[in-house]
Amino acid sequence: MGDHSEQIKKKIAALQWTESVSKNVLLVDDEIRIAQEVKVLLEKDGYTVTIVPNGKRAMEEIKENPPDLILSDIAIRHINGFDLCRYVKQDPVTKDIPVILITGLTRPDDKIKGIQVGANDFIGKPFDPMELKVRVASAIEMKTLQATLVNVDEVIFAFARAVEARDPYTRGHSERVGRYAMKLAGALGLDPAYQTVLMNGAILHDIGKIGIRDSVLLKSDKLTNQEFEEIKKHPAIGLQICAPLKSSRPLLNIIAYHHEKMDGTGYPYGLIGDTIPFESRITAITDTFDALTSDRPYRKALRTIEACHILESGIETHYDEDILPVFIEIALRGELAHIASEVHDGWSPANHDSDGPMRNLKDFGMMSYIIKS
Repeated sequence: MGDHSEQIKKKIAALQWTESVSKNVLLVDDEIRIAQEVKVLLEKDGYTVTIVPNGKRAMEEIKENPPDLILSDIAIRHINGFDLCRYVKQDPVTKDIPVILITGLTRPDDKIKGIQVGANDFIGKPFDPMELKVRVASAIEMKTLQATLVNVDEVIFAFARAVEARDPYTRGHSERVGRYAMKLAGALGLDPAYQTVLMNGAILHDIGKIGIRDSVLLKSDKLTNQEFEEIKKHPAIGLQICAPLKSSRPLLNIIAYHHEKMDGTGYPYGLIGDTIPFESRITAITDTFDALTSDRPYRKALRTIEACHILESGIETHYDEDILPVFIEIALRGELAHIASEVHDGWSPANHDSDGPMRNLKDFGMMSYIIKS
């Protein structure tokens, strides 16, 4: 048995846990002697260097064989270094490729222009060989780190969807919450970048439920006080999972605070009023709306108008008094029905199609509506 154990240890030790770092450099320079010197210098450090003499050839090479780093002189023919850099950074496929501009120009505005077009670094002519090697290595390292973080993010998002799939009643929930949030954000005049954060935050908002026992999470009967206390831990667990990522602060706010209430009675932190981040207040509304309009083990999905009545009963105490009326208006106009029908898992189309659109909030009177949650 001992021999087998040692062999297993050796096999584990031999596993390749990380991918080898790709080190392909595209060198754009029409001074062939200098280009060859740079090529020899970098190849000694394990880089693969491709030389092209002008910007036009560089663009062709980038399309056919995207490099890991572009090292380009500014004063090149056909397309100069500034325009080449701008082209690379504006293309979603190549925007993450680092660009180092080589220049013999000394005017201060040259560097400013380079920054404006997205250059990652600069090196002057004549250059110091050691400085060049260090700057190239640093740029490759940053690109590798960024790619690793993106891959980790993708794994976490897949993980979040797997968590949601544990419960057949909540499949599609996070995507609907996100798309409702984007719709609400658009109605509030928030920019597309912020809407994307809301979508990503919604996808991840319940990831902390991975730490909740199935016997609690999937229970069809009413939860005991002790079980509900366990459920209330999921935002904090989610924050703990996602905090190390390169995620933006608003995205983490959605994960941590989507169950906070305006009067301080929410969980897990008991935040009050404006101390609750804006994006969390948006998600709290869309999260509740989707829960109400989806089938659950203990009740059937409610119609849109019924869900809106319940939401309105919590204005000021649970939900932001400025945000909620905007959401109710777009919901009653029927602007959310297509989202629910496209992401239909756990959702009943009949409960929405029968509502009919309402023109404005005047058609929506106050009513006392109590539901067992």
